[in-house]
Order: sequence, then structure tokens, then C-alpha cells
Amino acid sequence: MQFCRRLAIVNIKNARDLGGFPTLDGKVTSWGKFLRTATLDDAKDCDIKFLKDYGVKSLIDLRRESEIPFESQSYKKLQANFDYHQISLAPDKGLREKEIRQIINREISIGSTYRTLIDNYKKIREIMEVLSQDNGISLFHCQEGKDRTGIISMILLGLANVSRSDIIADYEISSAYLGYVERYDENEPYSVFRITSPYNMKEAYEYLIRKYESFEAYLAYAGVDKEIIEKLKRKLLS
Repeated sequence: MQFCRRLAIVNIKNARDLGGFPTLDGKVTSWGKFLRTATLDDAKDCDIKFLKDYGVKSLIDLRRESEIPFESQSYKKLQANFDYHQISLAPDKGLREKEIRQIINREISIGSTYRTLIDNYKKIREIMEVLSQDNGISLFHCQEGKDRTGIISMILLGLANVSRSDIIADYEISSAYLGYVERYDENEPYSVFRITSPYNMKEAYEYLIRKYESFEAYLAYAGVDKEIIEKLKRKLLS
């Protein structure tokens, strides 16, 4: 296993291993257990080979069905080569026009919209059950690998007892890796949807802790079996 957090996959952006994070109790998260990426829509044969050689067995697509090109050749190949799961974490209709205007006008934050993702207990439970499977590396992604993917990463790293500052930093780097910091001026109205401000993740993290007290208690409240939680912890820290 090559210990490299950001992975050089040709046609898959924002690809990172969740290994190598120090925990608050002196441990380090395991390499080669979980990968977070942006969409795999443009994946070619070389990318599929990279993922298989790396040890990826299961894929979770966190997008809505309407976002996924199921009939494309790339997705047919992904489904043929991996244990594929489509588990939409976001509401089916997405953000309403009113919410979009409120975000652009800075009346509400992107971080506040993550509460809906955190409290989507049924889907969180399904996602954690798949991620707990100990048959190789689990890869999860959404469209850009920053919002829905960022929340799942927060939950996993939080369960492993990674510090809040490291969780925030892991979220914040996405807009740089996606090229948005270079492409969008911070004052452009729609940059708020592209730039992964650390305050978004800070708000999401504080919401979860304030409401549920800990990541383990949160997952238990969401209905995740204790055995699944323990399997996730072992996979994160083995």
C-alpha cells in the first residue's frame, strides 16, 4: 500500500484516502480502507484498473437517481467491476429556489443545509452498513466529492476520534482540488456553492455534537446496530 492521501487517478477528481489522520487518543486512521472522490462518470478503463489494483471492492454513489447516467458505458463497467450501491443522501428535490436565494444573499449558510443530510437516518444507516463490510476498500462519492461526500467523511473521521480541526481541513481542501479557488472569485454570487468554506463544516460538526453529543451516539440514534459501529471503528483504526 502506497501511503498517499491524494490519489492520482486520471479521470476521477478529488480522490483521497482517509488514512493517515491522527486521532485524539494517539492512534492513526488506517490506509486503504475508505476512499472519497468526486463523480466516477468519466472513469475510463485505466481508472477502473487503478481502483481495482488499489483494492476497491464496493462503491456508494450518494447522488439522486436523476443525477446518474446509468445507461452510460462507464457506469455499466463500474457496476460490472464493483459491488455498486446507489444510496441518495440528499432530499429528492434538492434545494428549493428560496433556499438558493437565501444562500446567495448570505441569509443562511451552506453549513445549515447539511443538517438535512445528517438527520437522514435511514440513508445514513444504509450507507454505514455498506461501509462496514470488511471485504476490501469502500469508495463513496457524490457529484463533486465535497458536500454529501464531506458529511460521510466527517462521520467516519469523527467516529475514529479525529480532531475537529483535521475534519474541517479535510473538507476545506476540496474546492482547491476541484480547481474552484482559481476559477471563482470569492465575491461572485455562486462561489458560495463552489468554495468549501471551513465554517460550513464547523457548523455541521457543531450541530451534530450539540444534538447527539458524540458520533457514536449519533449513529446509534440513527439506528445503526452496535455491531456495525464496532466494525466501522475496527476498519477505521485497524
